[in-house]
Amino acid sequence: MIYLGIIEDNMEIIQSLTDFFNNDEEIKITTTAGYVDAFVKNTEFSPDVILLDLQLPYKNGMDCIGELCQLYPGVSIIIHSVSADYESIFKCLCNGAHSYLTKGESLAKIKETIIATFNGGSQMSVEIARKVIEHFSKKSSKSEINENQILNSRENDVVHLILEGKSYKMTADELGLSINTVRSHIKSVYKKLNINSNIELANIFMKK
Repeated sequence: MIYLGIIEDNMEIIQSLTDFFNNDEEIKITTTAGYVDAFVKNTEFSPDVILLDLQLPYKNGMDCIGELCQLYPGVSIIIHSVSADYESIFKCLCNGAHSYLTKGESLAKIKETIIATFNGGSQMSVEIARKVIEHFSKKSSKSEINENQILNSRENDVVHLILEGKSYKMTADELGLSINTVRSHIKSVYKKLNINSNIELANIFMKK
């Protein structure tokens, strides 16, 4: 089961998503809120995926991505916005978001993206993907790996399979683990390396 949080100030969208995922066997909505602080206050446990609007009251969604990644290590964030501004989308992805959905996509497409992102995938345009790669190829990594940040053997196994392009499910099958165990290892890796996304993870290991 994928536990989904929704941060969205349009109640019609929240109601539509709630109706759609009601009794769904793969995705369960655990928390909905109209702005980030309310979501954090009302969330009892860490969501697996957050569907995040950008135009929110009090705080812009883009500015809260890093905060959400720190509060919920390993969470997958999907931007769900009317904006088609490539520069804004790019900044969101650099801040730790994983996928981008334009509002107006079908509910089936939203579900598909949630599952794909939860399993380690990322859905975005080719143009945005190229910009992200170029950005991190020029930027020095956030942290150096030292004796206090060495990954254990199982974490290294998971990291290398993820960086080969395998999904969380494929990685779990190859290593004989559950998907939740793979996600736990990734959360541990993120914490040790002080990063928020697989893009940053790839950048560190490419430099290494």
